[in-house]
Amino acid sequence: MTNPCTHLTRGTAGCALAVRDGAVAIVVDALRASTTLAVLLAHGAARILVVARVEDARALAETLPDALLVGERGGERLPGFHLGNSPLEVLASPRMDGRTVVFTSSNGAQRLTASCLADRVLVGSVANASAVATFARPYADATGRDVVCVAAGKYPDETYVSPEDEATGAYLALRIGLPFAEDSQADADAWERRLVLDGLESIFRASRHAQRLMEIGYGEDVLYCTRPDTVTAVPTVTAVVTLHNRDIGVELVALAPNRPA
Repeated sequence: MTNPCTHLTRGTAGCALAVRDGAVAIVVDALRASTTLAVLLAHGAARILVVARVEDARALAETLPDALLVGERGGERLPGFHLGNSPLEVLASPRMDGRTVVFTSSNGAQRLTASCLADRVLVGSVANASAVATFARPYADATGRDVVCVAAGKYPDETYVSPEDEATGAYLALRIGLPFAEDSQADADAWERRLVLDGLESIFRASRHAQRLMEIGYGEDVLYCTRPDTVTAVPTVTAVVTLHNRDIGVELVALAPNRPA
């Protein structure tokens, strides 16, 4: 069994690497899907069915009469959805104990479905960083699986670099504490310096996506997403969901605390 390491990656290529290597994929859509998904489970949701397309979310919800529709396009809540992709909207809503959530977003949902065949798929954010690290490091050590931190970026633009996703991926990797893969070491060093010199809040607020969210009234969400360890829920993929048009979604549930596998 080889010694595991961590890769800092992004987009479609990162998802493909995690699947090809049978790695532990940590999907990071820092503003805001990763945080919203963790908060949904912390707020009582029993499971979240994540799909890439809006029409699939609507069709799936029609088959689940008690399901909550949560999601966005362009940062804003979709018409007819119960909640947007906003952790603070979720926290302000009634508890969801035992409910199923159907979720779609502009970027994170696409990366989760694309990485679903990795050995394990976790959803990582600043908000659940300690909980992610508590699982990922012992699991990687025990199985020899590498960790692949996938910055969601902007689907389908594979050239787009999202600093908040990249910074959060590095932040999680540093918390996990595995050695970095050779091709990730320079990026890890650069982000570690920026995290020390600038801090998460400054990195997030300066991003194009954060600027957009602040313009449309979600500035408090941006700040919330920079706060470490506000939740302990770690969304993890437990099943692939076959949709009516043969596309796939994924089922997320909360990883049990300290569960080794």
